[in-house]
Amino acid sequence: MESKRNIRIAIAEDQSIFRNGLVKLLNDINGFEVVVAVENGLLLIESLRTTQVDLALIDFRMPVMNGIEATKEIREFFPDVKVLLLSMYDDAEFVELAIENGANGYLSKDDEAEEIQMAIRSAVETGYYLSDRTSKMFIAKMVHTGKIQPSFNENSMVLFNSNELTILEMICDEMTTQEISDKLFKSKRTIESARTSMMNKVGARNVVGLVMFAIQNGVLQKNKGE
Repeated sequence: MESKRNIRIAIAEDQSIFRNGLVKLLNDINGFEVVVAVENGLLLIESLRTTQVDLALIDFRMPVMNGIEATKEIREFFPDVKVLLLSMYDDAEFVELAIENGANGYLSKDDEAEEIQMAIRSAVETGYYLSDRTSKMFIAKMVHTGKIQPSFNENSMVLFNSNELTILEMICDEMTTQEISDKLFKSKRTIESARTSMMNKVGARNVVGLVMFAIQNGVLQKNKGE
């Protein structure tokens, strides 16, 4: 069986220590390959003219051309390249600014390696990445206004069973796993298993993907009306 091609990554980050650390981190992950590592957005755009890239990981604040400016250029001239913006900020205002300007998601510089890996795979495979800590109300606004246009499995119009639907409703109400567990008198492991099952059915990478799917497809409304 032919193995999958590596995800080709470009990094634009003006702090050399952080940039070099990212390069090493990502190159050590199976299936990832950093093919561009530069210190500003302008050099990134110039590199994309000659180098094939699947995803650009771009710092929000950089000299010469910052992350937002670089994202706009990528959207205009390299629309197939996915973009994740990096920032020390982690609030709704920054996330909305990033997405409004064409980013597929964002990462905090404080995020762990596992989160960065998941974000890259999610952005490439589904077209979006937002962390589980992002407000569900904010996600709903982004989906309804078309600022986020996630993609799901072709057969994603699935029917969840009644137990999964109940859990999905609670997730959309921003209840935690522990709160759902207490409410339904089920173990946390049972709740987590149901959540994973739903994510697999729709091709979501995290809970945010489940919420997006429910909003985009009216799953909750449809089932409540039946």
